[in-house]
Amino acid sequence: MGRKSHFPARLPVRPASGKGGIYINDPLSILKDLEEKYVTFYRQGRYADAEAVAERALDIARQTLGPGHLYTITFQNNIACLNRIRQDKAGTAIQPAERSTGKATLSLWLAAVLLVLTLIIPVTWSVFPFFSQSGPVSAAPALNPGEGDALPFYRVRAVFYPREKTIAGEEEVTFECAGPKNEILFNLYFNRYRDVGLDSSEIRQYAFQRGKDRGCISIQRVLHNGTPVPFKAEGEVLQILPPEGVFPPGKQNITIDFELKIPYIADRSGGNERGIWLGNWLPTLNVDGRPSPPTEIGDPFVNLSSTYEVLFTVPREYSLVLSNVQKIREEGNQQVYHGIVERVRDLPIFLNRSYKEAVTTLGDVQIHYYFYSPSSRVQTVLETAKRALAYFQDNVGEYPWQQLNIVENDMYLEGMEYSTMVLVSTRALQNNPAGTVFHEVAHQWFYNIIGSDQINAPYMDEGLVQFFTAYALNGQEPRFHGDVYGLDKSVDEFTTWSRYQNVHYRNGQKLFENLYVVMGRDKFLQAIREYYRQYRFSLVSPLEFKHFFAEKTGDEGLLPAGRRN
Repeated sequence: MGRKSHFPARLPVRPASGKGGIYINDPLSILKDLEEKYVTFYRQGRYADAEAVAERALDIARQTLGPGHLYTITFQNNIACLNRIRQDKAGTAIQPAERSTGKATLSLWLAAVLLVLTLIIPVTWSVFPFFSQSGPVSAAPALNPGEGDALPFYRVRAVFYPREKTIAGEEEVTFECAGPKNEILFNLYFNRYRDVGLDSSEIRQYAFQRGKDRGCISIQRVLHNGTPVPFKAEGEVLQILPPEGVFPPGKQNITIDFELKIPYIADRSGGNERGIWLGNWLPTLNVDGRPSPPTEIGDPFVNLSSTYEVLFTVPREYSLVLSNVQKIREEGNQQVYHGIVERVRDLPIFLNRSYKEAVTTLGDVQIHYYFYSPSSRVQTVLETAKRALAYFQDNVGEYPWQQLNIVENDMYLEGMEYSTMVLVSTRALQNNPAGTVFHEVAHQWFYNIIGSDQINAPYMDEGLVQFFTAYALNGQEPRFHGDVYGLDKSVDEFTTWSRYQNVHYRNGQKLFENLYVVMGRDKFLQAIREYYRQYRFSLVSPLEFKHFFAEKTGDEGLLPAGRRN
């Protein structure tokens, strides 16, 4: 890939003193052991011992992995935190000034406590339990992924290297298996960008107008419960095998070291000199044991709702845009961001270099718009996003995140939705800004909160979003249609976007208009609210969808059969 991996297996290490030399076969394993020792000493209050471990680890990390590696930065943060604690004990800590918030004024004492917590958070992933708005976030879900509130928990540490156009990182995933497994599968959706078989697609031809800058994700190492295990990364699937026998039922912990090559192209993931937008870039747990079909039609991605804890380092000239994630410190020419994002389908990020920003609010939700072109339509975008958020919160259910980010880009599609982030193309801003923004914001509820099968039943989200855009934004009165067809076709059965949209967008809209007419306005909206309450943060199968609305209408014949559950 033009640059040495950030996760080498064998590198020599020489002590900083220059006396003699040692050889480390697997520096990452040694650093992981040292990190665990550091955590133990830190929790016991043995700060001198913790500092000695951190200094040794920092020396190894610098010499084997380089100054910008995750472990190097982490142990630098650890040592800085210990120095701060020593200063606090000596009475030399600087007390923050009293500040006023929109709801209350913090006392000097409380502000000091918050400052100490802010400094301690980046020390390590394991020192403290992290808390969200709804209470403590468990690193070990109690049930199987996707059932109720038992969500996979991802911990991600990543560093962005703009010159090489890469992100090096480590992802730790905790989840449970109901029974023994011969293999554990992860999606590698980002490898779609190196699939030359898709170069003739409408999206790819447009995206490559700047040049064929392919993206991909390379897997360096995989651990299961801390032990290296065999794996095979082929296409868009990462297959992880047990060292022997099977993976036992119960709690699983998978760690994946990876390197991402960012494609600077005009696509749903891509970038330019102003910024970089990425969706479906991390390995995610595979839902059904089958690879996603190789197509650029529709949104051939299906993920479980999950919680992510993030520690992300970027150069000073960039800022990381991600809901509920904040900058916690600066280290030289780098900035470190940390946060927890709950119940999202993936972890979409925007690395902003020179975009302009406009902000508005709706209640406790901040709406951020990042734009660059003369036709950015700032007022229209913000007003429409605010209107959409208000409508769906009133008529469907709560928007569960603190922030909604809208990013202008130059992709082929008019828009693209990710959890907490919406992409809107410059072409759409010129031709249909309100309709595009309303449509993409609606997807925060339909697919991102209420998950569905985007591969085999795209009408479940696209049809419903089209319906609400026509009905709530444009004031179109629903009517009954007798010509609803093709909703049993999966995304890989279409060769053009226009044919796909004619079926799953337009006929999907007709399906929901029929349900509205049969049920009446009040019962239809009541059913949608119940649909939200029953299935939020779940994945709804086509059969579950059919049974739910058949019960509400009393007419199963109104609904498509669905291809799989």
